[in-house]
Amino acid sequence: MAYPKITVNTGLVLNPIASDTLPIPSPDLPQLSGSASATTADKLVDAGADFSNVQVNDIVYNTTDKTSAFVTAVDSSTTLSVSVNIFASGEDYIIFLGGPHGSQRINSSEGCLIYVGSSEGTMDLAKSYVDIKVKTVSGNDVTFSNFKVGEYLPVQCLQIFSTGTDAAVRNNCLAIW
Repeated sequence: MAYPKITVNTGLVLNPIASDTLPIPSPDLPQLSGSASATTADKLVDAGADFSNVQVNDIVYNTTDKTSAFVTAVDSSTTLSVSVNIFASGEDYIIFLGGPHGSQRINSSEGCLIYVGSSEGTMDLAKSYVDIKVKTVSGNDVTFSNFKVGEYLPVQCLQIFSTGTDAAVRNNCLAIW
């Protein structure tokens, strides 16, 4: 029996940030966005923000330098403690409210499809192959070696790892639900 081709028919898409510790947050979660107003170690400070709805374990993306962390404490309505020192003044962020265990997210057992993109603008897609490491919905860590750029991974995924994934694709994939 032939394996059916993947059919993508949804409007829920996220450009995930590869992380060795965090799952891909659902694009269905409520989100806060803004810019850091100060540089403080292991903190996200935004003088114009209202972090009153943020909770511990919510996922934070630094969209300027494509890094991620989770919230470890809500210090005030304008300051969050985060798991990794990723923010400098002026860097943009998105906070996914509901984090990896939020009740409002898409069922994580469903996972998402991963379209493997690349940061190499002049890359010949017909000849481009990369390594990408993911966590599947069954909890397995799988490395696809020499995977063709411009294709979908043949498994439902929860996470793209930074370690084990080529830099050219690390933060240039699409997660599709």
